[in-house]
Parts: sequence; structure tokens; C-alpha cells
Amino acid sequence: MTEKRDSDKRSQAVRGIVLMIGAVSTFAMLDATAKYTVKGLSTAVVVCFRYGIASAYVSLLVWRMGGARLLVTSHLRLHAIRGLLLLGATGFNFLALNYIQLAQTSAITFSNPLIVCVLSPWLLGERVGLRRWLAVIAGFIGVLIIIRPGTAGFHWAMAASVLSALCGALCQIATRHVGRRDQALTSLFFVTVTGALGAVPLAAFDWQMPQAWQWGLLGLAAVFGTLGHFMLTEAHRRAPASLLAPFVYAQIIPMIAIGFLVFGDVPDVWTLAGALVVIASGLYVLYRERRAAGPPV
Repeated sequence: MTEKRDSDKRSQAVRGIVLMIGAVSTFAMLDATAKYTVKGLSTAVVVCFRYGIASAYVSLLVWRMGGARLLVTSHLRLHAIRGLLLLGATGFNFLALNYIQLAQTSAITFSNPLIVCVLSPWLLGERVGLRRWLAVIAGFIGVLIIIRPGTAGFHWAMAASVLSALCGALCQIATRHVGRRDQALTSLFFVTVTGALGAVPLAAFDWQMPQAWQWGLLGLAAVFGTLGHFMLTEAHRRAPASLLAPFVYAQIIPMIAIGFLVFGDVPDVWTLAGALVVIASGLYVLYRERRAAGPPV
């Protein structure tokens, strides 16, 4: 009986890892689609349609797979907060994608676990030891290597990527509070609807009607975003976050590949070096967190 239980846990963990890799790969395709789309439409309009189309699609899924019973939750306020934070992360990310490479936005976003570590003592009541603080400092040095403030290599859109990572980290913290009570589709419904409602007033100030060919890209972005967040939520339902977190960094591979194949972008040595520092620091923070069941380290 114990062996069967252990086998089931391992099977669920493997499925969670596969879902996580699928999620980050899908997010890479979302970013590529958004980068192409924001060249001809304002960022606010792209974000609005991304969430508007996604919320309509998710609402249809909810109606077909369970209806109103799927909308029952005890975390409505947190879902709304998560939706607004995710909207901020998406908006800042799409804004940055209009000006800098996919590899650069991806590498900066990898600071997300480091930001969570910085904020966790105040927002989660967790204790962070000296070694993790040193890893966080090293990680942020890696971010500085990428963005190089005050040099010719710096672009203001890199600051938007940092804000995107901050919103993403706060969303992750809110997700920790939500727990695993709600189904993936329930969580996805409230996040996408909140994002759509929040994006409408932003788009109204900078409205542009999409052309015929842009509708296809907007729909594709909505599909990629919805599918990615569904897989991400399902992955966390099947495996612990500490196991899944390192696989987030696999996103750098499709980001570099798509950036080169679609946009002809080749990341410079500063971006690659900074990304390695950020990834190494993030992995070390995750490693220390897994060992922190006892005294803080």
C-alpha cells in the first residue's frame, strides 16, 4: 500500500514537472506573439484583448464543465488581487517587449523568486537566513549586469521588466495564500475576468481598432495565456512548488530560440552572463528553502 502511494506521488510529481515545462514554453510563445502584436497596436489594447478573449473562452469552459458550482470559492478577494497583479505583470511585460529582446525580458523576470524571498518576511512571516540574503544580493547584481543602468546598453523598458517581475512575485505570494482548495478552472476564471475588467479602462484611453490580421494574433495570445496559466495551476496541484520552481528557468531556451528564429535577436554576452547569475542565485534560494524546514538558513 505504501509503495503504491509513493508510486502515485512520483507519477503526480512527474506530471507536474511536464506541465510546468509546458507552461513556461507556452508563455514564451505568448510573449513572442505579444511582441509581434504590440508593434502595430498599443500595449493597453493588446492586454485588454488578451484578457477579454481569454475570459470569454474560460467562461465557456466553465459553463460546459460544471457551471455555477465551479465559481464557488472562499478566496474571492485573493483571486481578485491575483488578477490585478497578473494584469500588472502582463502589462509591464508587454510594454517591455515592444523595445527589448525576449531573452532580456525573460532573464530579468527570473528575479521573481528572489523578490519573493525579499518580501516573504513581511508578507508571509517567513524567516530568511544570511545565506539566502547573500544569494538574493548576488541575484540582483545579475539583474544589474543585464540592465546596466547608466550605460549605453540600458533601455528604460528594462525597468518595466523589473516592475513585471515585482507584480509576478506579489501574485505568487497571493497564490501561496490561496492554497489548493480551488480547481484550476475556478482560479483561471477569476484571474482572467479580473484582468479583463481592469484592462478595459486602460485601453479606453489609448484605443485602436485592430486590423483583420491582428485579430488572429490577439486570439492566439489569449489562447497561449489561458493554456499556460491552466497548466501552471494544474502543475502546482500535482507537485510542490519547491520541486517545480527550478523548471521555470527552462523558459530561457524557447525564449532565445524564438527570439532568434522570429525576430533575428541574438542576446549579448551581458544578458547571458547576468541570466546565469540570476538563475544560479534563484536555484540556490530554492535549495535553501527546501532545507529550511528546521532553523532558518
